[in-house]
Amino acid sequence: RSPRLSSIQNLVIIQCVGSRNDERPYCSRICCSESIKCALKLKELNPEVNIYVLYRDIRTYGFKEDFYREARDKGVIFILYDPDSKPEVQLVKVNGSDTLKVVVTDPVLGEQLQIEADVLALATGIIPPSGGGELAKLFKVPLNEDGFFLEAHVKLRPVDFAVDGVFLCGMAHSPKLIDESITQAKAAVSRATMVLSRGSMTVGGTVSVVDRAKCTGCGVCQEVCPFKAIEVDAKDMVAVVNEALCKGCGVCASSCRSGALDVKGFSDEQILSAVQAL
Repeated sequence: RSPRLSSIQNLVIIQCVGSRNDERPYCSRICCSESIKCALKLKELNPEVNIYVLYRDIRTYGFKEDFYREARDKGVIFILYDPDSKPEVQLVKVNGSDTLKVVVTDPVLGEQLQIEADVLALATGIIPPSGGGELAKLFKVPLNEDGFFLEAHVKLRPVDFAVDGVFLCGMAHSPKLIDESITQAKAAVSRATMVLSRGSMTVGGTVSVVDRAKCTGCGVCQEVCPFKAIEVDAKDMVAVVNEALCKGCGVCASSCRSGALDVKGFSDEQILSAVQAL
């Protein structure tokens, strides 16, 4: 609604700025939809404005495809660019005043295009919060390779962590639109309500046990435990198992160099006896 909009002739929006590169290889997912919605709003306020969207891929998935179709129908111009030939922004003099000129090669036409932009908008990538690592250590939950929190299973447990009682939703999990964040938040609340509605929690009996006489406190079990159920006691230098968190997967037992760890009911002697009985 700014009066400046009435004087704008050319608006250029460049997608995938700071994402889908070597530093941040992931797609931020929301940029295309939000850029197109902004373009539609500007067309509504000033139908005469020329809007150019420079993109690598248009990812208006689901019903967001309707925004893309509407934008094309209203005259928004979409120009594909190759990541090996990214758009260049130059500051040039036009009639004695500084003007932004965007230079981009259209792979379809095979020609270089030059656009004088009154306004240049950059669709920058979404990055995970800087304090995510500290939070992950505090709650003993994992991060993925991009720095976002990692769910227990993408299909079976999409809002759960491997650690019981901790749930995730929204952009802590990955870049997503607000309607997706709301849906995921409702799922997380539902899962948390299931825990809070119980008077007590029942844990499994198949858990790891430590032979303190054999444990050297090397910390290998603590590093490999996917559920963060083992910690090395700094005073006694022996591993301590939190039975409420332990799932009895046996990763620690198979990794223990001194043979100090076993899973209840699945010690080496018990397994060998079962094999011999067969």
